[in-house]
Amino acid sequence: MRFIQIPSPPHLPARWPKVYAGRLAKVNSWGTPTLRSDYIKNNGSWGLLKKWLANASGHKCWYCEANSTRAPFDVDHFRPKLGITVDGVKLAGHDGYYWLAYEWWNFRLSCQRCNRPEKDDADVLHGKANEFPIRDEAQRCALPKGQLNTESPRFLDPCVQADCELLAHGIDGEVKPVAPDGTWEYTRARYTIDRLGFNEWNTPEIKKKSWRVLDDLIRLAGNQPAVLTHLQEHLSIDHEYSSFFRSAIGTHRDKAWVEALL
Repeated sequence: MRFIQIPSPPHLPARWPKVYAGRLAKVNSWGTPTLRSDYIKNNGSWGLLKKWLANASGHKCWYCEANSTRAPFDVDHFRPKLGITVDGVKLAGHDGYYWLAYEWWNFRLSCQRCNRPEKDDADVLHGKANEFPIRDEAQRCALPKGQLNTESPRFLDPCVQADCELLAHGIDGEVKPVAPDGTWEYTRARYTIDRLGFNEWNTPEIKKKSWRVLDDLIRLAGNQPAVLTHLQEHLSIDHEYSSFFRSAIGTHRDKAWVEALL
């Protein structure tokens, strides 16, 4: 997970302001949760921002940094738009953050593995879906007038730099919590890693295999132009799993030329 920073003001597609205004007015006009839900389900206009969101991350999932080469990305609503689950259990009495359904700052570009519910070989369910636990349910916002900043989400947010810094990347390819066990920071990191399946689907082995090649180049070829170019490509924010490669390449910081790259 790398920090995603959207310039202010955001350079949104030209069509979006008009679409946004129309959709928001409609959502606010419906008098019942069922009517609101039906309207939102049938008017998923956030897809218009998919390319814009992809450009912000170098066309990578904002959560796991994977490229989506075999399936299209999803536009995830960080705060779910239509109902909420907490540890797989539907939260009673909450209709979701429907008033945020068309707010661009609530959108996160997600690969389908991070966003859609799917069980692994051990029958463990992964995928963000409608999950959105917070630290204290008494602080949960249920209406548009609520203060979102009183919530403390358990999910790490790629749009918050401090959240991204709670994840470490080992040369074994696994993502790990930085904070000590027993802290809220550890709980958030561990939950995000496990729920989104960062270390599942053979992902650590894929990263580790790529790292072995780079490691050999650094050790055997050393400070050569072709090696430097190869390392710079892997350090680029546009490169798949660039946070992992930055950490792995950093194990060679004892070499001045590697330190200069970082």
